[in-house]
Amino acid sequence: MWIVVYVTGRRAEAERIRTMLDREGFLAEVRGESVYEVVVPQAEASDAQEVIHRV
Repeated sequence: MWIVVYVTGRRAEAERIRTMLDREGFLAEVRGESVYEVVVPQAEASDAQEVIHRV
């Protein structure tokens, strides 16, 4: 199961977060059309959120 760890209205911002998570070793995807969600596997969600909050 995938968990949403970040939501934004800008594709570029979502891609920036996804790239950051990828560099940290997380499997991340961007989903959405006008609202973009960055999702990660459930097992990685807590750690991914910690990385996002460090920024």
